[in-house]
Amino acid sequence: MTTSAPGGNGSADPPTGPSPVNHDRARAGRGLVLVIVAVVLGALLLPSATRAPLLVGTVAPRTTPTVAAGGSTGHNHTSTTTTTTVAPAAIHVLVANATLVNGVAGAVTTFLGSKGFATLTATNALLKVTASELYTVGGATADTSAAAAALDLPASSIEPAASAAPVASTTGANVVVIVGPDLAARFNPATTTTAG
Repeated sequence: MTTSAPGGNGSADPPTGPSPVNHDRARAGRGLVLVIVAVVLGALLLPSATRAPLLVGTVAPRTTPTVAAGGSTGHNHTSTTTTTTVAPAAIHVLVANATLVNGVAGAVTTFLGSKGFATLTATNALLKVTASELYTVGGATADTSAAAAALDLPASSIEPAASAAPVASTTGANVVVIVGPDLAARFNPATTTTAG
């Protein structure tokens, strides 16, 4: 016994509208178009996102070849390291005396000025220290490293970026140098005629 669909003649009515197969193909086609558009946009935007911004007052990065111990990197290639060199004139340094030696902050300020740094008026720190310290103001860590190098201070003398410098004000400074006994011994105005 066969039954027929209501209003039918024993056979199923043909489907109306797009078939399920065509509908799935249309979705897949739209998805493919979206993926292609995303890839093209990514390819266009990626080079601009990876380019370093041009900073006024800085020197272009310098590439320095380095060779691993033993004379090569293992494949007769040398590796390169890119370092960014900051122009001293773009670095505003505030020097603060944290010792009992009078005039030492001024002597360090004069020395840094002779090295091309933009210096602010020397001041006194709010505390005394056992070793010289450098503080970064506003996240300019390359500036702090450049000042440390000019003063022949080790990287360990640079305080963490979030640390506040122990001075009344850091206005106008990128770097704060807190003069400790180590710098006071080198730049004591009473015992030296020229700093450095």
